[in-house]
This record gives sequence, C-alpha cells and structure tokens, in this order.
Amino acid sequence: MNSKETRYVAHLDILGMSDLVHRNFDDAWGMLSDLVEVRDKSSNLSIKFLDTKETVNIRDFVKAITFSDTIVLFTKTNSEIELRSMIILVSEIFHKAICKCVPIRAGLSVGKFSFNDEKSMYAGPALIEAYRIGESSQWLGISLADSIQEDVRKLNLQTNHSDIVVNWDIPMKDGSTNGYVINWPALFAHDLNISPPVTSEQFYEGFQSSFGSYGALHDSVKNKYINTVNFMNHQLEQYGKA
Repeated sequence: MNSKETRYVAHLDILGMSDLVHRNFDDAWGMLSDLVEVRDKSSNLSIKFLDTKETVNIRDFVKAITFSDTIVLFTKTNSEIELRSMIILVSEIFHKAICKCVPIRAGLSVGKFSFNDEKSMYAGPALIEAYRIGESSQWLGISLADSIQEDVRKLNLQTNHSDIVVNWDIPMKDGSTNGYVINWPALFAHDLNISPPVTSEQFYEGFQSSFGSYGALHDSVKNKYINTVNFMNHQLEQYGKA
C-alpha cells in the first residue's frame, strides 16, 4: 500500500473503565490521568536502535490523541522507522500503565486512516481494525491485526535474544485465534519484582483497590487476568532460556 493515507494505527483502552466510572468517577478520573501522564512521558522518549544505529525521537513519528478512556496513536506514513517507533511507544505505554495499576489492552494495524486536527476528525479502516483486535482480545496485552503482522515480522526485532513479536493463541470470548502479539514480558522482564511463575491473584493485586477483590470478580473478568499471566509466565520462561 503506497497511499499517502496509509499509516500505522494503534488503539489502546482501559479494561473495566465503564463500570469504574459508574461506581467511582473520581477513581476513574485518577486512572485516566495516570494513563495520560504515561502517554506524555512515553511519547517524549528518544530511542537508539542497535541494529540500525538510528536514534529517533518518538514524537517525530507518532501522534497521540485521547478521548474518554481511549488513546489512538498513528504515524505520518507507513515507513519502517515509523513502525519501529510505534511498537516501542505502544509497548512502553502498556508497561508503564501496568506499573501504575492501569489495566489496558491494545491493537495495532496498518491501512487507510485520515485526520483533520483542526476539526477533531479521525477515522479510517485501520482504526476500526486496531479497535476490533484489541477489544476482542480477552487479556491485558498487545495484539496485531492481520494487516500488520507481515510488516512487523519482517523487522525481526529482538531483546536479549528473545523475539519481540511472537505467535500466540490470542484468547477471545469464544475460544482463541492464532496470531501475532508483542512480547511485552520479555521487553520488561528486568522490572519484575517477583519471581515467576506469577499467579493471576498476584498480578491483580495492584488493581483491586479500583476494581474490588479478585475473588469477587465475574468469571469473564477473572479469565482476562488468567489469560494474561499464562502468556506472561510462558514468555518469561522462554526469556530465561534465551
């Protein structure tokens, strides 16, 4: 795709935000404020890619907009350096959000996306695809839509000999779908404060002040955390073997 409107797009949102807004709006606003703070700090990162020797300022390649509990990220075009910047930014936002006890999930895609900042207009098939793969995934994670998988795999990005993009059976409401996801546990294994394997109860501890006790969660919500730690523990085990 060579259209000037072809861009990389990411959709990120907070799990359980609607219920939290109804139950405790002050808490919800605080959580959203934390996420926006993470967005701003992450967007200001400068990254040096060791394989290409390039140093880039993320803000030069990726634009962020926020409405309600959703962050949309998009690039100017669909160049390789923009895709690299997008992957780093989404991963960093995800990681720092989890550290601040903000449960989020994300979807990435590539395709047509148009915008008009002056009139606050943002739309396109790429945004819909990113939204759908992110929203349908039953976990806290970063899923790749079909459109972007080949582009990301070609980059062959690694961290400490572990692949940054991995194949996984992404959990869905009705079973799972095989696809590709960002290996966030390997990217941030050095920040883990407890030894794996991590239980879903341990992972959830930071969220219970906002969403209630783990035992009181509906099974559908509890499963999202179970699915998350299953992925996390598997990738950390592979990371330890690398």
